[in-house]
Amino acid sequence: MDRMRKSVLIVGQTPPPVHGQAVMIQALLDGHYEGVTLHPVRLNFSRSIDEVGEFRLRKLLVLPKTLLRILAGRWHSKAQILYYPPAGPTLNPVLRDIFLLISTRWLFTYTVFHFHAAGLPEIYPRLPWWLKPLFNLAYRNADLAIFTTEATACAGPALGAKEVIVIPYGIPDSAQEYPAIAGNAKNSVPQILYMGILCEGKGVLTLIEACAQVREAGLSFHLSCVGAFESESFRKQVEELIESRNLTGVVRFPGVLRGEEKSRAFREADLFCFPSHYYAESFGVVLIEAMSFGLPIVTTRWRGIPDVAGGSGGAFIVEPELPHLVAEGLQTLIRDTELRALMGRRNRAWFADHYTLEQYRERMERALQGVGGASKEQSRLNRLTSKSAAS
Repeated sequence: MDRMRKSVLIVGQTPPPVHGQAVMIQALLDGHYEGVTLHPVRLNFSRSIDEVGEFRLRKLLVLPKTLLRILAGRWHSKAQILYYPPAGPTLNPVLRDIFLLISTRWLFTYTVFHFHAAGLPEIYPRLPWWLKPLFNLAYRNADLAIFTTEATACAGPALGAKEVIVIPYGIPDSAQEYPAIAGNAKNSVPQILYMGILCEGKGVLTLIEACAQVREAGLSFHLSCVGAFESESFRKQVEELIESRNLTGVVRFPGVLRGEEKSRAFREADLFCFPSHYYAESFGVVLIEAMSFGLPIVTTRWRGIPDVAGGSGGAFIVEPELPHLVAEGLQTLIRDTELRALMGRRNRAWFADHYTLEQYRERMERALQGVGGASKEQSRLNRLTSKSAAS
């Protein structure tokens, strides 16, 4: 059996900071597998949410150290497969990837790209002419490209990947131990929950404006926005908007929550809202976290989000950056406790059927084990299995 195991060097960000990609790479590394052995090399360019995707002088110093860790990891592990999560469509992370991938891909027999971020090919037309050949050298012709949704998988053929599969995320079922996950109204004043990076792209301003419209309609509620602000300037912008729209005391910001505190935030909420139009949004782990706790959802028709929540029957999906549409969904759920309970139960069932951590790890192991050694028929089965899991 040991000779059948595939050795994979996993290069990627793990917490901190806490965001979807880092959490899912850590979840992959924490699994136990019979068919693959995973060797981690941590990317630690961003120490906090406000550094993600931004230029920092410190990152230039980290870059050669990261390259040396990848080289050392390849030497010690003898891994033939490189696993790497490509950047989204922003220049600084793309430049980082180009340097690391051109320097290391040639050392490995096979390359696996796991696209946690969406939209990479969108940056190509904006690159200067001299950088385009380097982009192609770094990103093209991967042996396997893994995507989290069908909507984002079009980037695989665009980058010349030899095989493209869709593997939806899966998370621990933290809600399983709690009774009555989706049921009667939990609070006399409905509690709306948002969780994620607090930035404009994730729809925070849209959500606050929508909540102002809900309040103008005469409805009472509280909004809890869990997460870290991307910058101090955006925090001030949000605070000014809250004050101008008379929402002081209605909206609170408890910061980043983990463990039991995070579970309690989901348990105590009545509905979940995630109006993202984030440039690199691919999946939205917080959506399936909300599903696991049986919460009805209001979210947006943006990138892979409809693939995640659209089939459950427990989500209102509206066009992005339109507060009045978000407000309509929130008003419907605030007014109708029975509908909230019904949609919550549907989401809970959809989560159990599609998005458990065990399912995610099984699919990832099957995909990685198949790299370079699977027959054409097995590759076809892997592809079909992964697609059916996402449908």
